[in-house]
Amino acid sequence: MSQNDYIYLYAEKKANRFNMYCLLAMCFLAFLSLILNEVGIFTQDKAITRFSMFGLITTDIIPFLIFIIHDKILKKEKSVLEMPFFKVLIIIFSYFSIIDICIVFSFQAVLLLAIPPLFAAQYKTKRSVFLVLLTITLLSIPFVTYASYFYGIYDANLLKPLTQEEANDVVYGIQNRLNIATPKRMLEVFFHYVLPRMVCISVIDFIAIIINGRTSNMIFEQVKLNDKVNEEIRKKSEMQKSVIEDLADIIESRDIETGEHIKRTKKYVTILVDVMKNNDKYKDILTDKYCDNIINAAPLHDIGKIVVSDLILCKPGKLTDEEFDKMKIHTTKGGDIIKNILKDLGDEDFLNVAYDIATFHHEKWNGKGYPQNLAGTDIPLPARIMAIADVFDALVAERVYKKPMPVDKAINIIIEDAGTHFDPNLVEIFKTVEDKFIEVSKE
Repeated sequence: MSQNDYIYLYAEKKANRFNMYCLLAMCFLAFLSLILNEVGIFTQDKAITRFSMFGLITTDIIPFLIFIIHDKILKKEKSVLEMPFFKVLIIIFSYFSIIDICIVFSFQAVLLLAIPPLFAAQYKTKRSVFLVLLTITLLSIPFVTYASYFYGIYDANLLKPLTQEEANDVVYGIQNRLNIATPKRMLEVFFHYVLPRMVCISVIDFIAIIINGRTSNMIFEQVKLNDKVNEEIRKKSEMQKSVIEDLADIIESRDIETGEHIKRTKKYVTILVDVMKNNDKYKDILTDKYCDNIINAAPLHDIGKIVVSDLILCKPGKLTDEEFDKMKIHTTKGGDIIKNILKDLGDEDFLNVAYDIATFHHEKWNGKGYPQNLAGTDIPLPARIMAIADVFDALVAERVYKKPMPVDKAINIIIEDAGTHFDPNLVEIFKTVEDKFIEVSKE
């Protein structure tokens, strides 16, 4: 799924959640009205009120129950709030419940029919869909008004000249209402009650259409901004990769072995990270961005060797203590180069990872490494990963001062040094990918 699709989906999900809770609030109000009517605070017919309120509660709670069962109990991977049918369900049930209220209690409540279009205004909705909703809403107004006239609770204005006893009589109530339902009276009801409310609803729905247009425009502007940001990130990432490759070429031009070492160690690091991000211990730490930063920063681990003399870097024999001390400064110098010279290369997270790798990849788990004698988890995780990749390649690769070590022996050294040189947890992961390391070493 593209980020733009995700933005639209996120907006729909938020709208579904809000509308679902609105229906739940209507359920609560219906239940409260039922209780107040039962104890006598409201004076509506109890049988009709029970039937109406239970119908409303049953209807409006269905979306919430679907959400609870699907998302919370069954714990489906895709939330029901992200499914297209759910918003349709919400709008349909909102119509049913409001029409129920209007017919049973009072036609005066028809203004509540503005709620479904207002619900729909929060979604990315086509104008034609709004016209359909407006048509349904406007047709519902005369329907609920006349239905309330014949079947609803007594309203003195609507049912004049009938008294409440005449209108609600169990045997003759409907007949009494029919008796006064002359064409003239029906026209009066239309012009006095139906038409004004249709105008009001039309205005409210027009506002809903404007709200929907504004919502869609806001989402569209957010998508455009997101595209622009992504393009800037892409350009910066391309520049980052280009600079890293150029730096690797510079190092390789001074020392072919180091150049090849950089390419292989990046592959080793990639192998380890790919396994680690699915490991329970690391999956919450190793986000996709963090993994990319570690892999992309791996080629910079020896960037500090730029300041090391060719006489030391390319010496065919063993280094003296003095020469080794000069070689060791490539760690701190590498960190300095990344912090001071490459500060505009990438974002701060990438630079921090690159700094950790360049500066601390020669630290040891037991605290006897360099340059700061860090131990255990005080050593940054990217540097601990790099340490295994760096040492393994140094062992199996041919250098001017040594022959390549057999792969089996190199693997045993990594395993034996778990808890002394290397992070024991990472060594356990290394053991699961030995074959892949061997494949890369043969390239």
